[in-house]
Amino acid sequence: MMICDCCGRRKRFFESFAAVKYKTDSLNLCVDCNDIAYKVRDAANENNLEEYRRFLSEWKIRAKKPTALFEKWQQAFLSPLDEKMEKICSGEKAKNNTTSEVKDNG
Repeated sequence: MMICDCCGRRKRFFESFAAVKYKTDSLNLCVDCNDIAYKVRDAANENNLEEYRRFLSEWKIRAKKPTALFEKWQQAFLSPLDEKMEKICSGEKAKNNTTSEVKDNG
């Protein structure tokens, strides 16, 4: 019986699961968990901080019964995306600080 390494859902008859390679192991993700992982990645690639945060939050809620291997894989998957989004977030804060610090020389 195949079980999703993220949410713990059991595979149903005729349902497809994604096999995700991680180092020498393989994870099984149900369609929903696999889709949300791609949505998180796509939001980061599109530099969309709002969607990235929304999908990441959904994914963390969805991961009800993660395996230890899934948690390691997710950390490795998210690490470069988090770094990228942190730079975007820092850039937005810097831009907002610059515009709010404009003084009236009148």
